[in-house]
Amino acid sequence: MIEVAAAIIENDKGQLLIARRRVGKSQAGMWEFPGGKLEAGESPEACLKRELQEEMKIGIEPYAWFESNDHHYGATQIRLIAYKARFTKGTIQLVDHDEFRWVERHELGEYTFAPADIKFVEMLMGEQKIAGEEKLAKEQETAAVDIKSTLKQAYNHHAELRDSTELEGWKAEERENVLHVFQENHVRNVLEIGAGPGRDSLYFRQHGLDVTAIDMSEEMVHLCQQKGLNAMVMDFYQLKFADQAFDAVYAMNCLLHVPKAQLVDVLVEIRRVLKPNGLFYLGLYGGLSTDGVWEQDTYKPKRYFAMYPDEEIQRIVKEHFQVEDFHTRFMGEGKPHFQAMRLRKENP
Repeated sequence: MIEVAAAIIENDKGQLLIARRRVGKSQAGMWEFPGGKLEAGESPEACLKRELQEEMKIGIEPYAWFESNDHHYGATQIRLIAYKARFTKGTIQLVDHDEFRWVERHELGEYTFAPADIKFVEMLMGEQKIAGEEKLAKEQETAAVDIKSTLKQAYNHHAELRDSTELEGWKAEERENVLHVFQENHVRNVLEIGAGPGRDSLYFRQHGLDVTAIDMSEEMVHLCQQKGLNAMVMDFYQLKFADQAFDAVYAMNCLLHVPKAQLVDVLVEIRRVLKPNGLFYLGLYGGLSTDGVWEQDTYKPKRYFAMYPDEEIQRIVKEHFQVEDFHTRFMGEGKPHFQAMRLRKENP
């Protein structure tokens, strides 16, 4: 078996060096990661330093083993040993190649590589995908923190106003209907998320239910506690309750502040704390598609709203719950309508 070393050379922009085999060489016209055969007693790192100086007149510094790949070219078997390396000095002058490129990882798939190098191409493109996913997750996490901070400020500032405002008739009807469903299903304990000043939680408690109320706004939780409710400051992205702790979860107009990229995570968390066959009432504004700060919002700072067309939100929740009822309420011409959903956690 012939041992060959290949250099995965990265420049200060994060680009990788690839080179095309010239006419007259084996695999002519194909791209590869530059390198060459190991001499007797030579390490892959020493081989790469020597070969890149001979082939391209540049200096590199191999720093980490990447992978090896055994491959047959006809009767010849080679072991291609790849090392990651840094470009350190020199101006590229080609000897065994007729062209070179500095490319991004996601661009590697646009080139025809020598068969032995393909495994490394796939791995490097996989690294790019993972890095992209990690970057996106971090960006989403940062955005979620910013959104939560803004919501806290908005609801802390408007806590007293929301507590003193008379409950709209249609909301009272929705709440009464939910109570009847809870009673028919022998619900004993309820978790209200995004409880606000606690008017709905108090209503359910007055009708014999054991209610736990949570909200991210300290001022809202304070108002809940003044009503004698079991209330606490908590982020519903990470519910600090045991699995299967509640018969029902009630969420009136709070999940509409969850960015669309995080909605599934929140639904999974709600499902986790529900008992088997547990009920979940979800109320949202929707009928149109938004995912950002609502410029028409009168609150300061303006709040983040994620709204969904009726078909879309039903499709999403059906992945996690059985939909027992879906209905809407007209809110006025040109305005989002209200979406009411009665959902159930099906037994595994």
